Amino acid sequence: MTVDIGTQWKKREGYGGPDSFPENELAEFSVGLSTDLAGRDFTLSLSDGRVFDYRIRDLDTLDVSLRGGSGKPMSAIYWAAEPAENIFFLKHDHPGDPTQTTCLVVDFARDQCVLIHGEVPKPGDASHRIRKTHVGGILGEPRKAGEIQPPPFPTDLVGKRMVAEYSGRDAWGMVYLNKTKLAWYGLKGNPGIADVEEYDANQFGPGLSVVSWAEESETLAAVFFYNMLTRTITGHMWGFSPETGKFIHAQMGGRIVDWAAFGLTTFGVDGADATRLEKQRAKDVVLRAHYEIWNRGHYELIEEIYSPDFAAHFICGIEVQGCDGVREFIKSHHRSFPDWTERVVDIIADGDRVVTRYISTGTHEGEFTGIAATGRKIEIAEVSIHKVMNGKIVEQWGFPDGMDHYLQMTR
Repeated sequence: MTVDIGTQWKKREGYGGPDSFPENELAEFSVGLSTDLAGRDFTLSLSDGRVFDYRIRDLDTLDVSLRGGSGKPMSAIYWAAEPAENIFFLKHDHPGDPTQTTCLVVDFARDQCVLIHGEVPKPGDASHRIRKTHVGGILGEPRKAGEIQPPPFPTDLVGKRMVAEYSGRDAWGMVYLNKTKLAWYGLKGNPGIADVEEYDANQFGPGLSVVSWAEESETLAAVFFYNMLTRTITGHMWGFSPETGKFIHAQMGGRIVDWAAFGLTTFGVDGADATRLEKQRAKDVVLRAHYEIWNRGHYELIEEIYSPDFAAHFICGIEVQGCDGVREFIKSHHRSFPDWTERVVDIIADGDRVVTRYISTGTHEGEFTGIAATGRKIEIAEVSIHKVMNGKIVEQWGFPDGMDHYLQMTR
């Protein structure tokens, strides 16, 4: 591979790059490698319409195929870690093409997934920056085409500040400035360097999220899974070293440590005080109700999310009581609209109240409030006020646009 360092490739002065990390070592620093995926088959249905079938053959190799693609399944070498229970971080190569790398986060508990793919530009391309795609979706077959909901954006990520330490010798300060930009800077191992990057992120549960970015200043990309409950980091960094012409892959594992260890005392490790954290936890449980129970039909989570004394009051006069009541209410809704999906547009928390504004869609395939199935696709606006106490929803006031809902089924 011929490389023209001066016109295409870049490397930040004073930074060792991914080739400064020992390959095949750092993932073990946090959660260790996992062999539990061997023998599993699963399907990823992504929100951009792509569907991938994965077959994990053994401890080292897998087969992957793209539905509608050409040719036989691709066989690849992989490694995997389990950074949270039933959630796996998997990286695999693309045989014969060292420029490409794919990382997956697969959540078997909630049937969610995220696929991050990166490609190092070839010599002579207009840009040195790694081309990265970050797409979320579901495990299994989609219920309806075009209605796949990816894991939501992490509710507590914006404003978070943390120190990530790897292998006891490298440490980085991270600040999530807004929903698209993060700032990082070297504290140990590569002190004095810093930058701002564009990132993508998804949340798999309270305190569990995946973040990825491709650096603007050099040919590097990174994917990290944060487990704030265990304060561990699992990920992968890949790129290209212009000096050696080598493609670099470093399995990344680390821990989230106290800022005070580096003389930084302005912010706590979570970047928020107890009140803000409590608000984020309340948002998390409400979002789980929308995305995991209403959208995905995980009724087994109802006792975990709703209080035994739960009560719901809807503007149309419907009242729902207890976990059994909410289970039957949601199941009945799904019998009428099997593909029912709620997309949260706004979420606000104050005190013990969480308010969500969301758009609900579904296909009328079963009798609903006395109206026989029409096969029509409906879309309505809704607002709900939730009361959250001790990590569970205890009361809800619902304000769906019932008249619009009725007219869409009857006119």
